[in-house]
Amino acid sequence: MSLYSEQLAILKKEISIISNKKKHLKPSKRFKKYQRQMIDFIHSNVNSVEIKVNHKLIFLEKGDSKKGFKHIIERHYLKDLETMDILNLPIIFEDAIKIENEGVTNRYLSVYSKVKNQKEYKIITNENREKKLVVTSYKKS
Repeated sequence: MSLYSEQLAILKKEISIISNKKKHLKPSKRFKKYQRQMIDFIHSNVNSVEIKVNHKLIFLEKGDSKKGFKHIIERHYLKDLETMDILNLPIIFEDAIKIENEGVTNRYLSVYSKVKNQKEYKIITNENREKKLVVTSYKKS
């Protein structure tokens, strides 16, 4: 079993546990719309999910070990991103600040940062393409 498959199985199991705990809550306390969209993406019901970054729409797709959701799961999940961080990706970066000259050497990639709950979240995007894509996202404690 690949690292991605193992990590994805853990993520799905944790989502199931959280979902079972939320079943008995009133609808407003269950998963938010953007979290449900992320869950649909994780379960491969949709091919991409929109993430709002600084009033721009960026798309998260499965990708591979170097970019996209697969990279995030293999490289950052369980190390510096938790299950709720993954589910909240669509809104974490709504008011993120673009960081100039830091993070990546590829001039086509952009780095955005957001501090939330005393943790710094970063997302790296490829905005050189017509369909802007997420390269990676991680959290620094």
